[in-house]
Amino acid sequence: MKVVLLGTGGPRPDPNRMGPSTLVSIGEDNIIVDAGRGVATRLVQAGVPITDYGYVFITHLHFDHTGGLGDLLFAAWNKARNKTIHVYGPRGTRKMVNHLFEAYERDIWYRMSETELTVEKLIDIRDMVVVHDVEPGMIYQGDDWMVSAEYVEHGHGLGLSREDWPCLAYRISEGESSVVISGDAVYSKRLTRFSKDADVLVMCCYFAGEEVKDHDTRLIAERVLMSSLDAGRIAAEANVGKMALVHIREKPQRLLDAMVEEIGKDYDGEVIIGEDLLEIMG
Repeated sequence: MKVVLLGTGGPRPDPNRMGPSTLVSIGEDNIIVDAGRGVATRLVQAGVPITDYGYVFITHLHFDHTGGLGDLLFAAWNKARNKTIHVYGPRGTRKMVNHLFEAYERDIWYRMSETELTVEKLIDIRDMVVVHDVEPGMIYQGDDWMVSAEYVEHGHGLGLSREDWPCLAYRISEGESSVVISGDAVYSKRLTRFSKDADVLVMCCYFAGEEVKDHDTRLIAERVLMSSLDAGRIAAEANVGKMALVHIREKPQRLLDAMVEEIGKDYDGEVIIGEDLLEIMG
């Protein structure tokens, strides 16, 4: 299993930093978790041709985790992938993808008209992409790998119901190896149990402890996006092999170092500050 952070997300001063997305490669299968801004570009930069992925898993429907999905799907289709791409996500994912197809209806019509005259044929993208709205549990099981999902807490402490706002973490397993990708989340026993003994936990970590200092930052850190005050507890209680931090708020190196130090008070494993195109396993 190879794991590459395609995009690490969050507001950053680097305009070339892309939105949240992680590539997991197992044998000939390339699996993408989340599809933030620039995911198609980063996939190719990671050495994977745009037609050589077959699975996309969306953690939740915030725009920064889905903004590159249309580009990812249409770029593969336009290069004549012509094999099924499966998209998995929480309730509402199928509706979102259908709206993308509606938005590009004229483009689809044009290319389907054009392909009638060309040697290289396209199939209809609406037939090529199969979307699955999923709930927690085992959601994919193949010969070599499997994927399970679990609910996470991301804004639910603000009074949002899971019916209205389902958010998922994914665990991708190959034999005894596994990676958990939390999406956006705060500390919860549910996420800790789900991450138990994973080789890698890719975890959002927005704030350093020093930044949690007023009503709004406390609200976010406790109910919306993890801070380094809590991230180490999850890694330690789950006994993960290492933790990669993503979705980090813009901050100087001093505070990035402080995040790692704070996490180290609870967790004695390796802590990686995520960077785009960084290979963290493989």
